[in-house]
Amino acid sequence: MSQKEDVLKKNILEELGLAGLPPERQKELLNKMGDLIQRRVLLQVIESLSSGDKQEFSQFLSQENDGQAVYRFLLNKVPNIEELTDNEIVKFKQEVLAHAASFSF
Repeated sequence: MSQKEDVLKKNILEELGLAGLPPERQKELLNKMGDLIQRRVLLQVIESLSSGDKQEFSQFLSQENDGQAVYRFLLNKVPNIEELTDNEIVKFKQEVLAHAASFSF
């Protein structure tokens, strides 16, 4: 197993010592982390799009589309989006763990 795969499989809440929180609080934290990662991935994706694709994406977003439709659109335009997402998850986890370690008491 590669280091990247190892980081992806580890539960961030366990690594931060937060596994004992109530399930509702754990879910809330994971949702916030997931939202942040999605935003970071989206920024990278938008930067990689051509100006025409950016305009098409903007028009696509102005219509009512579900999350799956948006994902399919992006997957079509950015075939390596899953790799970008995995890389961003790894980077996020490493950053959070590094910051948490600096706050050790």
